[in-house]
Amino acid sequence: MDDYNELRQQIGSDLDTLSRMERPKSIFELADDYLLGDPSLKRQLVEDIIKQEADKRNIEIH
Repeated sequence: MDDYNELRQQIGSDLDTLSRMERPKSIFELADDYLLGDPSLKRQLVEDIIKQEADKRNIEIH
């Protein structure tokens, strides 16, 4: 396990919510939201977690 379990859970929850919307955000918009909330995060890390969590849920992101 990594040290980002809480972030992973939050991203997963947000993806579940977004998947019910008609126009999901792009991966860049999603990452920006998390980076604004915690500037110490690295963009690549956040984008990787978003991709992994979206893949687990079979959610297409662009």
